[in-house]
Amino acid sequence: MDSVAIRNSRVRVAGVVFIAFLLVLSACSQEKQKRDPRQEHLESMMAILAQVQKNLGRIQQKEAVVERLSSGVEGRDSTNVKQIGRDISTSIRFIDSTLAASKNLIKKLEEENRTSSYRVESLDRLVSEMKVAINTKDSEVKALKGQLQKLNKQISSLMATVDVLDKFIQDQEVQLYTAYYISGTFNDLVAKGILVRINPLEKLFGSEYRLASDFNVNLFKKVDITETRDLFFDKPLSNLKIITPHSVGSYELVGGKTSSVLLIRDENAFWQKSRCLVVVIE
Repeated sequence: MDSVAIRNSRVRVAGVVFIAFLLVLSACSQEKQKRDPRQEHLESMMAILAQVQKNLGRIQQKEAVVERLSSGVEGRDSTNVKQIGRDISTSIRFIDSTLAASKNLIKKLEEENRTSSYRVESLDRLVSEMKVAINTKDSEVKALKGQLQKLNKQISSLMATVDVLDKFIQDQEVQLYTAYYISGTFNDLVAKGILVRINPLEKLFGSEYRLASDFNVNLFKKVDITETRDLFFDKPLSNLKIITPHSVGSYELVGGKTSSVLLIRDENAFWQKSRCLVVVIE
């Protein structure tokens, strides 16, 4: 396996640049206490960059897990080898999905900053650094997969591809890790039976929306909570309202003038209270 230290140094390079930009942003915020559109744009972009940085750290941790599991596997019994194969597959799936999510986040951030009237050139440079770090990590993951394929026949027979678990395990995981989300206008969601109209008295007490007591989850989009760490909406932040209960601190909504991103900080806490996410577009 490649040296973990080499990868650590590459991630640290992006981290140093990221911290330097945070210091610049902090200095600017001290000079201008009142929030303005430019400051909000910067904070939104930085939240996305922080998520990408966190993703790279999580990928690095999973790479270390794969290296540990695959070390000396030839000398273990078949039962252990089978479980190791499953654990490696799960880790590789996590790495692939997290890497793909990071690429999407950087792409969205790059587009948002480029089209914004508050474009920050230093942010462009930071995004470029992050893209280099992600591309480097992508190459490392491909090399890691190549090395896994060279393991002995006992483990490779359990991993025709490193991304697929056997059907029984897949079915169990689908039930355990599946969640659902849907978004739309109030009228759209009422028509689909997700929301119900409230009476004037309820409005008087501050209620705006109410979920139906029962609804068809087939109308929702299905997601794997272990792989979904961000959801994109082509509407500005001010137009979105989350109706279902989700733990405070487990997520953050950030966005610009044309689109928004729901960043899931802690997937277990976020989906704990409700496996269904309903977002009203106002």
